Amino acid sequence: MKRFISIIILITVFVTACRNKPPLYFDGFSRNDSGLYYKIIRIGDGDYKINAWDDVTFTCNFKKQNDSVFFSSSRETLYFDPSDSLNKALFTGHFINLVKGDSVIYYLTPKELFSNYFQTAVPDYCKNDSLIKVEVGIKELVKEIKITDKELKQIKDFIKENDYKIVAELPNKIFILDHKQGSGTDIVSKGRSVSVDYKGRFLNDSLFDDPAYPLQFNYGTPDQLLKGLNFVIKGLHKGEYIKIILPSYLAYGEGGNTNGTVAPFTPLVYEITITDIK
Repeated sequence: MKRFISIIILITVFVTACRNKPPLYFDGFSRNDSGLYYKIIRIGDGDYKINAWDDVTFTCNFKKQNDSVFFSSSRETLYFDPSDSLNKALFTGHFINLVKGDSVIYYLTPKELFSNYFQTAVPDYCKNDSLIKVEVGIKELVKEIKITDKELKQIKDFIKENDYKIVAELPNKIFILDHKQGSGTDIVSKGRSVSVDYKGRFLNDSLFDDPAYPLQFNYGTPDQLLKGLNFVIKGLHKGEYIKIILPSYLAYGEGGNTNGTVAPFTPLVYEITITDIK
């Protein structure tokens, strides 16, 4: 009798494990070394491939294994920084080299999707699913605008004249001039409510933006922050401080700001402190 019960338990464990384990392949799908399944179902007519630092706008449907939709968006926006392409288990990491008009189906684990894309634990309604289906269509993409030699020289002259010791020069030509770690465990990530103290200056050190109260926003919501600020504060902790120079293409660009206080093609200095994350 005991032996019979043991066999039943082993069979139950085996069946459960097989049910929760993703299959090794799907017909017509490719699978990368991180376990992401993908299949291009429509090839776009664009001639420019998504690359690092580009703006990407896409549609998406998120489906359970029974094909029921639990989230749908007609407009998701992504600023495609290199860290996105390094996370090969997340569907956005596969965007590199896609073109406008491409449509792709992805399968990935609920843990990868919810922890990395939604920044939440796997909800109860998806806990019995071994894979999530994500249908993506690339709608628009804006190619990175490279910094001009004239502006880069202007920034480097400012750094030299003020005797700054550069903490880091990033590939997109954001310069980090100072950086102090925070003490909090929470980090700035998509969907989190973030409060920051900041000051904005021109390279001549004159102040153009110094709000009396902390700026509050939901990180990841389009058009709430300058593109360069969105990039810099991602992953910062509560209490963390950073001082940077933004090239104009990651600030107010070729048009300047709407009230005319920031002229076109103007690099800016920002000091930012993350005061709260919820």
